[in-house]
Amino acid sequence: MSVEYIIIGNGAAGTEAAKAIRKRDTQAEIMIFTQEHYPFYSRPRIPELLAKEVSVEEIFVYNREWYHKNKIQLHLNCTVKNIDPKNQRIILTDKSNFTYNKLLLDTGSSGVLPPIEGINTAEGVFTLRTVEDVLAIIKRAACAKTVTLIGGGLLGLEAGNGLRKLGVSVTVVEIFDRLLPRQLDAEGAAILQKQLEGMGLKFVLGAQSKSIKDTGNIKILELKDGKIIESNFVLVSAGIKPNIALAQAMGISANKGIIVNDRMETNIPNIYAAGDVAEHKGRIYGIWPAAQRQGVVAGINMAGGNETYMGTVPYANLKVAGIRLTSMGDIDILTEDKTLEQIKVKDTEKYIYKKLFIKDGKIIGAIFLGDTKNAYEMVQLMEKKVDVSRFKDKILEADFDIKSL
Repeated sequence: MSVEYIIIGNGAAGTEAAKAIRKRDTQAEIMIFTQEHYPFYSRPRIPELLAKEVSVEEIFVYNREWYHKNKIQLHLNCTVKNIDPKNQRIILTDKSNFTYNKLLLDTGSSGVLPPIEGINTAEGVFTLRTVEDVLAIIKRAACAKTVTLIGGGLLGLEAGNGLRKLGVSVTVVEIFDRLLPRQLDAEGAAILQKQLEGMGLKFVLGAQSKSIKDTGNIKILELKDGKIIESNFVLVSAGIKPNIALAQAMGISANKGIIVNDRMETNIPNIYAAGDVAEHKGRIYGIWPAAQRQGVVAGINMAGGNETYMGTVPYANLKVAGIRLTSMGDIDILTEDKTLEQIKVKDTEKYIYKKLFIKDGKIIGAIFLGDTKNAYEMVQLMEKKVDVSRFKDKILEADFDIKSL
């Protein structure tokens, strides 16, 4: 069967691409193939699902009716086994095949399992990427009292909070000496840690995991310093790994991710890539806003347009039980740069910490912890490279009208 546009993967990038194509081409056939069991859902809301605060249907971004209305054929529970670029054909595991005019790879990423002895063989070790993962973890948590969470990143902390709400005692083991090293400096991380400890989470920082042993219902995590942590199950949140195997098998250039140009094109004609699987100018973003923008660019170009992707300001949000954090830029790198101007506001009693990193009058990084007012506007200032020299001493004040800039 011949199809004008085929998209492999139903994440933010693939869905935005389909929307962009349909906007420019109202009649052409669009097919999306995904291994997922559900229509496009909000991955950032997975911790809410874990905490049983929402149903699966409530985190759907688009339901089946939306696909029907937009004449987009969604094929769930489908695995693409092979791609034949020469004949522009995809082959599924059931041996059915489809030819395409333009193809987008939005194959996403998987949770990384760090090199810990026994991590692949121990029963009761989970990662958290999909709705199916959540359902398996909830089932396990129902008969558990304790969990060890390996990784103190954004998703890890949100997942830990979700498990806490299920009544499970959570111990977070983090290899760095502070929480969220990519999003917070030492001062900000200490404030966040104190607040999370007040909610009941426990932390073991600067800890390297050595092995996981399975003794029935108890998982024993041994650290390299000899410390032992026991729990009923282990949740690993130690970063992502782009799913590039399918692309590599067909000769697409890949490094850590599928290498794309500014038009989101791969090295093979008529094949594009976007989202967590794409590597643009040596960078894999792994964040929702980048995936959305890359999808739009890919979709426009697949439909005959001429759009370029200029990168995305790296920013992240944390929402844990009333705690608000927005972070922009690579804070771990910026913190080490002593040439940058730094401006901060701190109120430890209210758990507020705000900081700007400025170079040549322009904001290149920011932390908003506890008070995220003006955070979105700050992203705009960063992207537009606005000179804030005249306002830098006032810009973090609570009553400052950033919209007036």
